[in-house]
Parts: sequence; structure tokens; C-alpha cells
Amino acid sequence: EPIAGVELYQLDFLQEGAEAQVESWLGGAADVVMSDMAASSSGHKQTDHLRIIALCEAAAYFAFDVLAPGGTFVAKVLAGGAEGDLQKILKQQFTKVANIKPPASRADSSEKFVVATGFRGNVRNPEIQT
Repeated sequence: EPIAGVELYQLDFLQEGAEAQVESWLGGAADVVMSDMAASSSGHKQTDHLRIIALCEAAAYFAFDVLAPGGTFVAKVLAGGAEGDLQKILKQQFTKVANIKPPASRADSSEKFVVATGFRGNVRNPEIQT
């Protein structure tokens, strides 16, 4: 059922041309890109962690292409050791990167959110593979 004042769009953000489609829908660059994606649980913590980090990195690279300068990126991650590379990539592209565990998250959960603010405008760096 439609929600008043809400426009819903759906696409595979990994498909070619997705960035242009999003900018067309928005009429320009985005102010915020938010990812709450999670792969189906395998039951193996390290595998699940790596899958979520891979999704977060894909969402981050998408954000680099559609965010306006000064924009914000938010993504859910599971702590597990491999999030350091994601942090490094985000710190190159944003002025501030913070990890936040929401109060609603269970104390024993490894779930947290990475919040990156102050997008610099897709700074090109040899360590960032596009």
C-alpha cells in the first residue's frame, strides 16, 4: 500500500548505469546513502562477517559515485576483524568516520553502524579500486 509523500524505487545498485538512474530519480546527487543490507546467515560468524563487509564496501563505492560533496554514508556492519579496510577507504573519502552501536542493539550482538560524514567528492587514491 502506498505511503503518502513517499516515492519508492527499486534497482540492483551493482548493475551498470545504476548511479545515473539514481541521480535521475533524485534530480541530482544524493545527500545520504544508507545501507542496511545483510547476506543470508550461513551460521558461520566469520563468513557472515566477510559477506557483510563486502556488501558495505560495494555500497560505499556506489555512494562515492552518487553522493554530493558534504554527504553522509551509513552502513550496518558486523564486527569481526575485516572492517579495518572499510574504515580506511571511508577515511580517505569523508572528513569524519565513526562507529556507533545503537542502544536498541542487543549487548551480545556484533552489529554496529559505520557513519561517515563530510564526503570530500570522490577523492581518487591508488589504494581505492573502482
